[in-house]
Amino acid sequence: MPSFGGHWELLMDIGAFLLGLVLAWAMWRNAHRNKANDAVTEQATHELYADPDHYDKQREAELRSQVRPN
Repeated sequence: MPSFGGHWELLMDIGAFLLGLVLAWAMWRNAHRNKANDAVTEQATHELYADPDHYDKQREAELRSQVRPN
C-alpha cells in the first residue's frame, strides 16, 4: 500500500470538492426534472406495492408509455 505521507489533506480536499460536485449535479437534476411524471410514478409505485404478484409487464408498459421525456 502506498504511503501518502502529508498528502492526506490534499486527498480530503479533493474528496470534498468531488462530493460538492456530485451534490450540485444531483440538485440541478432534481430541479430540472419533468414534474408531470410524478403522478405516473406515484401510481406505478402504489400499484406495485398494493399487489406485486399482479403487476405484470403489460401494466408496466402502459405506465411507461405515459411518461414524458425530460
